[in-house]
Amino acid sequence: GLQPWDKTTVTMCHGPNGRPCPHGKTCIVKWDGTFSQCMDCSAKHFAKSCQKMDDYMRYAAIHTCKRTCLDTKCYNDYWCLKPHVCVTDAESNWGQCASCKSKKFWHNSCWSLDANLKRRAQTRCHRHCVHR
Repeated sequence: GLQPWDKTTVTMCHGPNGRPCPHGKTCIVKWDGTFSQCMDCSAKHFAKSCQKMDDYMRYAAIHTCKRTCLDTKCYNDYWCLKPHVCVTDAESNWGQCASCKSKKFWHNSCWSLDANLKRRAQTRCHRHCVHR
C-alpha cells in the first residue's frame, strides 16, 4: 500500500543526522550542503521530477542520478551528459541539451527550437533538421 513518503518529498536526507530516503529513492544534495531531498532516479520519474527543480538542485540531480534533464535550461556542457551537448543562444538567454546523434531529435524535436537555437544546434552537431 501507499506509505506517507509516497506522497511527500523527504528533505534534509544528507549528513550524520539526515533522514533516510525511502526504498528506491536517492538523496540529492545541493552543492553547498544547505538542502537535500530524496528523488527517484529511474528514467520514468527523473524526466518529470527534474524539470520542477531549481537550477542548483537540478544540476545536483543530473550528476547524482547520472541522467540528462531534457527540456530545461542548460548553461554549458556540464549540464548535459553524453551523448547530449548543451546548445546555447545568448540572444534568447536559453540553452538546451540536445543529442547530436538522435534521429528522433533531428526528425521531430529540432523543429520546436527557436530559429537561433536551431541554427546553433545544427552548427554544433553538424546536422540539419529534416524537412517534414
